[in-house]
Amino acid sequence: MMRAAGTIALCGAFLLGTSSPTLAAPPPKVQLKIVDAVKGGGTKTAWLHCAPVGGTHPNARAACRLLQQVKGEPSQLNVAPNTTCTKEIEPHAVVVAGRWHNTHVKWAKVFVNGCQMRAATGAVLAL
Repeated sequence: MMRAAGTIALCGAFLLGTSSPTLAAPPPKVQLKIVDAVKGGGTKTAWLHCAPVGGTHPNARAACRLLQQVKGEPSQLNVAPNTTCTKEIEPHAVVVAGRWHNTHVKWAKVFVNGCQMRAATGAVLAL
């Protein structure tokens, strides 16, 4: 009888303890998937979250700052316009797609090489 009462009390405590809803963090206001595919090489992919900053991007805070300056338009990025790059040809096909606050983002471009890509996009495509 004592065991049954203890079991009932334990089950009641468990049910009461789990009956309140768990508060989940709100989703980030910015969720972008970034892909960099090198011709004849590998492909790198990262998720960039801003507001709050996060995701799998290796330098999310700097990337979010850069995109904030251009209101989430990757085509407007021009981080280091006076960079001198070599003439090597190693195409980088890049895609940025997702959501910037309430706007859908879909941008793709092919850069001649990694130097030109980094000069244009800075931390955003530094995967």
